[in-house]
Amino acid sequence: MTTAYLEHFTRLRTDSSRSRWPATTYHRAPHKPLLLLAVMDLIAEGTVSSNLIEITPDLGELFTLYWARVMPPDQRGNLALPFFHLKSDGFWHLIPQPGKKAIVEGSDQIKSVHRLRELVIGARLDEGLYQLLRNKSSREQLRALLIEKYFSPELHSGLMEQGIINLEAYSYSQNLLEQARKQKDSETLSIGQAVRLAARDQGFRRAVVTAYDHRCAICGVRMLTADGHTVVDAAHIKPWSVSFNDNPRNGMALCKLCHWSFDEGMISVSAKYIVVTSPQLSINHNIPGHIITFASRKIIGPKEEKLWPDLDALSWHRQYVFRKR
Repeated sequence: MTTAYLEHFTRLRTDSSRSRWPATTYHRAPHKPLLLLAVMDLIAEGTVSSNLIEITPDLGELFTLYWARVMPPDQRGNLALPFFHLKSDGFWHLIPQPGKKAIVEGSDQIKSVHRLRELVIGARLDEGLYQLLRNKSSREQLRALLIEKYFSPELHSGLMEQGIINLEAYSYSQNLLEQARKQKDSETLSIGQAVRLAARDQGFRRAVVTAYDHRCAICGVRMLTADGHTVVDAAHIKPWSVSFNDNPRNGMALCKLCHWSFDEGMISVSAKYIVVTSPQLSINHNIPGHIITFASRKIIGPKEEKLWPDLDALSWHRQYVFRKR
């Protein structure tokens, strides 16, 4: 069975063009192998626990991380293309939304993730392939084949490393969330799991952004692109350089403007989780716009009370970062 899918994976139908695709991808579109690598990661971490591949922010993020390993920053990947076109390779089966089967089967191309979501619930793999991907040994054999077949040798180590980082980051994020849920108020916030820097950063971001459901704690904005890019950052309350602490309670999900304002001490959060604003917002010809309106509003925290910001960390921010005058 593994041999059959090894053969399938060596014959993915991909666009080839010397003008569009670099020599490092053998002048072939990298979308399909990168999507399959992302799917393997979701299966490895247990996020995909049944034979249904859905179009989620997690899938979009992993696809984007792999894309950044092989393509220049000015060339953006489109998850919709491989998700739709993999159906031509025989082992990937789109599951239409109710009443949309004829449209899906009659479509030659779907370029938008938004449109794809309107038309399909997701995709399922051949059951035999799904079972192979659940097995670590056969999954890694198929992963290595994809990387060796569709990418030049100088990209191999980076792509393999990205898979390892993705799994470490997921494990780290789950550990952070679990420790935060168990923590008593009197206990230290620090969590000392040894993990590489890239996985630590990715895992902390994933834990915080997930806890806040991609919504800014200060202004409330929640925006995701169709392929899973989110408007919010995972902001440390007490910086890592000071606290060495990635507990999600030492973090908040903040949009880019609120993140900058928080780090610069232009806004902070009180012991009652109320937004406080600095007098400096209104000096030096500043035009703070809507930031000034957040004063005296309660932050928008996680649904889980255990994951709300730590009061000691907020107190540190008010004492050492917030511009009181």
